[in-house]
Amino acid sequence: MREADSARSWPAVEGVVLLAVTFPLAVWLRVPTLWFVAPLALITLTQRSYADYGLTVVNPGSLRFHVAVVLGVFVPYALGHYAIARWWWGADFRFQLPEQFATAVFDQLLIIGLSEEFFFRGYLQTQFDRVWGRPYRCLGAHWGVGLPLAAALFAVCHMWSGGPARLIVLFPGLLYGWLRARSDTILVPAAYHGVSNLVMQVMLESLRT
Repeated sequence: MREADSARSWPAVEGVVLLAVTFPLAVWLRVPTLWFVAPLALITLTQRSYADYGLTVVNPGSLRFHVAVVLGVFVPYALGHYAIARWWWGADFRFQLPEQFATAVFDQLLIIGLSEEFFFRGYLQTQFDRVWGRPYRCLGAHWGVGLPLAAALFAVCHMWSGGPARLIVLFPGLLYGWLRARSDTILVPAAYHGVSNLVMQVMLESLRT
């Protein structure tokens, strides 16, 4: 029985071990693409299906769906960011793109967004789902314990660059996890991740005290 339990839990164990190896290397070497390369290499060497881990363009969601998500997430986020900056620090909003914005778009969508989402939502969340399944349903997405667990680990890994305050990324992590569960491609949460970071950069650049 114990051997059977160990075999069933192995996907989660493998995921945590790969996280423990990839995280310090990505930070120490300052190579965020390791978040993409490490699980891709493991998946390739073990001859698993890339599609199972979201490396596909199937079922990205309808235009109507994405318009609803953008209006429901990014618009309140931007307005809330402005309201807090305005009321607490007296900041004014003067639209300003960050310097080298084209480079920032490339970095956030591909280097950061795609790499981190492939590891945490494409690989890690999938590994957890293989152990605990996806018995719940929320707004068209089947999900399980793997979704919040991957989001929590995602948040903990961000503490290295800002301390406990960085645990706030748990909430976008839950959104990206839901998007992964809602679609069959990792490109969807990767795009939202990159756009979220870009919106934050634009807001920070545009709000002046």
